[in-house]
Amino acid sequence: MSVAQIKSSLALLSPTEQSEVSAFLFHLRHASDPEYQKRVAARLSDKSPSNWLTPEDFEQQLDRK
Repeated sequence: MSVAQIKSSLALLSPTEQSEVSAFLFHLRHASDPEYQKRVAARLSDKSPSNWLTPEDFEQQLDRK
């Protein structure tokens, strides 16, 4: 299957399915990056609510990138 065929198939997916594919690709890109894994581990172990984002704040930050 070519990249063009994959793109065409992805365009036919529902928004929810496209989000699932996007999350999967993000996971693949970062799964073998030790520096990224270290940063995620540090954030997950952060117990200070002042550093946490609401889901809405998180989406706003994603939209800015």
